[in-house]
Amino acid sequence: MIPLLAISIFSIASFAASVSVTQSTNQAVNGVYYNVAGGFTAASNGFQVVQATGSASTLPCTWSSGGTCQTALTAGDWQYSVTLTINSGATASHTYTLTVQWNTGSGYSTLGTLTVTTPSTITAGQTMTFLIDTAGQSFTAPAGIIITVA
Repeated sequence: MIPLLAISIFSIASFAASVSVTQSTNQAVNGVYYNVAGGFTAASNGFQVVQATGSASTLPCTWSSGGTCQTALTAGDWQYSVTLTINSGATASHTYTLTVQWNTGSGYSTLGTLTVTTPSTITAGQTMTFLIDTAGQSFTAPAGIIITVA
């Protein structure tokens, strides 16, 4: 009986030691809803504290792979970051509008809007980051965020 018990304990310990768990994030759970034109894929990078004051980009921003388009940023404020990936379905030389709305408990309001013009030739897979200052050093955690690219 003791050898059987020892084998059972060893088997359970071995199995538990070899099981790996991966974490996944469901966007609906996080409250982010994407309404994105077919030429792009959007990804939320969440909120970060602005490290250095920065001027607003001249709109419309020109698409620049690896580049940034931003509202005026104030050091110490929170900013919201979105990365757009251009797909082959994007229209060349077209101006798109990125709008971020958030709901901090009293319904949705526009956090910020930025525009970007695509290049004359589309290169799928290129990314660009968009930064929107929340205009505050604290805020109520949003119940939902809507990212629209049209």
